Amino acid sequence: MPELPEVETIRRGLEDVLVGREFLGAEVLWGKSLVCEGVDVDDLRGCEVLAVERRGKFLVMRFSSGFVVTVHLRMSGRLIAEEDGGELPFERVRMRFSGGLNLKFCDMRKFGRVWVSSAEEYEKLTGIWKLGPEPLLGDVGAEVFEGKRGAVKKVLLDQTVLAGVGNIYADEACFYAGVRPDARMEKLSRGQLEKLFEGVVVALKQGIRNRGTSISDFEDAFGGKGKNQELLYVYGRGGKECLKCGGVLERGKVAGRTTVWCEVCQGEVQGKLEF
Repeated sequence: MPELPEVETIRRGLEDVLVGREFLGAEVLWGKSLVCEGVDVDDLRGCEVLAVERRGKFLVMRFSSGFVVTVHLRMSGRLIAEEDGGELPFERVRMRFSGGLNLKFCDMRKFGRVWVSSAEEYEKLTGIWKLGPEPLLGDVGAEVFEGKRGAVKKVLLDQTVLAGVGNIYADEACFYAGVRPDARMEKLSRGQLEKLFEGVVVALKQGIRNRGTSISDFEDAFGGKGKNQELLYVYGRGGKECLKCGGVLERGKVAGRTTVWCEVCQGEVQGKLEF
């Protein structure tokens, strides 16, 4: 599933090509992919794209006249902007804009959604209202973990605690922080909580800097691949050599998700992160 860095990479690409264009119409190739609340997609005709935003793993496109289009890519969704009018594999919704640009929502597994609504309704319609704070805004820190109970990775994956972190960046954040993903959050010291939050920020910023992690389905807004998969310390590397200590990385299930960690490196750490 695309996580915060992947969705942010797509957002930046779409912002460059969509803002200022008028919406001309849409073709729905699989009906369940598009959800309209109180408006019809045809109501957007002639409306201009004012902004392309991100909230957690959601993309939010704001239009003139108060309309909002929200997209969640879920497991396998892609959002491709191109002038070519040909149909892409697994294309479910196509939005046409002035200047000949097509925005194509493709989704092999059909779990993703495109919502059309008013600005007043989109958070309720999509569930965005439930999301926790954004980890990269600078106005939050380790206090988001205080009072939370259960496995560290389970808490990191909880979108009501912190928005945008998924399986990839949870594993990487735990490694950076020197904390086992199956440790109990309530047992961590204040120093460890601070290291964990710092690890989240480091992992997410690296993902954005490298334009996302392309392991399976992820592509940016123009069909390009990210390169963060070349720089992962633990995710997807179970049984391989730890890039820091040379030991063998462990693999198991935490919070129902395949998880990788280093028994040597992920104990209590001191000092500043050195990654």
